[in-house]
Amino acid sequence: MKCQSCGAEINTDQAMEARGQTVCEDCYIDMAAKPKTCDPWAVYSAKNLEKTGTGPDLTQNQSAIVDYLKKNGPTPPEKLAGDMGLTMDEFEREMAPLRHMEKVRAQLQEGEKVICLW
Repeated sequence: MKCQSCGAEINTDQAMEARGQTVCEDCYIDMAAKPKTCDPWAVYSAKNLEKTGTGPDLTQNQSAIVDYLKKNGPTPPEKLAGDMGLTMDEFEREMAPLRHMEKVRAQLQEGEKVICLW
């Protein structure tokens, strides 16, 4: 049996149903637990943790995204993900915490969505 999302081989007992598809565990988790960039409670929590000095550390990918934006300025998300060597799903997972910590944000420039520093 194959995962209908990523195409990986899976055993029948490991198959899961999500959004009408039979998927592997990794794809199921990606579908079920996708982080939201617009989450007021997460922003509030991140800001309060930062004030106490116990804020979350950035991952290697998150640090690389911030450094890239410092060097190159506002960048379309697809280009930024490609330059970082990330799929769009991986990129979105890395972006959500950065948005919650108010490190980066999206905006429109000349009608095009770009990612920029807060």
